[in-house]
Amino acid sequence: MQLNDLHDLNLDAIQDYLCIVAAGHPMAVMGEDMQCLSRAFQARAVYHLLLDFDLAAFRMNLQRSAHARRYFLRKSLDQGSADALFVALSRSDAVFDCIVGGDWPLAKEICDLSPREWTRDGEYEEDYCYHALLHAYVSATLDRTGVAVAEAWRTRFETVVADIPESDIDVTRLELCTALLSPNEEEFWPAFERLVEISAAAAAAVPLADGRVFEFPWLTAERYISIELLAWIALARSRGFRPPQQEYLRCPSSARANGHVESATDVFLQMEAQFDL
Repeated sequence: MQLNDLHDLNLDAIQDYLCIVAAGHPMAVMGEDMQCLSRAFQARAVYHLLLDFDLAAFRMNLQRSAHARRYFLRKSLDQGSADALFVALSRSDAVFDCIVGGDWPLAKEICDLSPREWTRDGEYEEDYCYHALLHAYVSATLDRTGVAVAEAWRTRFETVVADIPESDIDVTRLELCTALLSPNEEEFWPAFERLVEISAAAAAAVPLADGRVFEFPWLTAERYISIELLAWIALARSRGFRPPQQEYLRCPSSARANGHVESATDVFLQMEAQFDL
């Protein structure tokens, strides 16, 4: 299947999920739909970059992915939703979307809306620690008050990972977090290259039978570009590290340009106003 066909399928999926949101269902039954919608917006960003080399559309659709997550978290809090599985801190990569999309304040909003406690029935503890650490780092970068909190999460992450040494991806993520907080640029980039290799192998291992592609058109996009890896490039820059002048698998330089980033319209706020959700 061609990329433009996947792009069209993905757009159809976005429209279908937005219709479901507009129907006003309670968030307690919307967790999986909202997660899929966020991933579909992320894929739309990737397809815009791959097909049109449109960096602005790439970043704006990443912001829309984060808008979906913010809406879900906010409405879940308003409604007292107990859907722990999808509210769990690490169930979404929306903070990565914000960082790459150029809207760090939006990342902090998502951090503030996210649960503080580990959801034992909804996430692995190592994933929880990883996301909590990065949430704390984003908050610290914006208001300079949370560096100690991020370091505390690093210590907990280290303790958890010590019990699962066979998990290369978690060990490598810990190494990146440690180098970021130290800061130690010499150790950061070798760890980043290891994450590039490990995540590429993981993405390639996801089966893409035709049925899955039709049902989840965002899966192919994740094979081409990793928003997590791009977020790590931006995090490195925030620390004053200088990315090597080279291409990385699933982390193209065309997606890393600096400069002004236009803010995307929040369609969820518009729907709330129109449909009184």
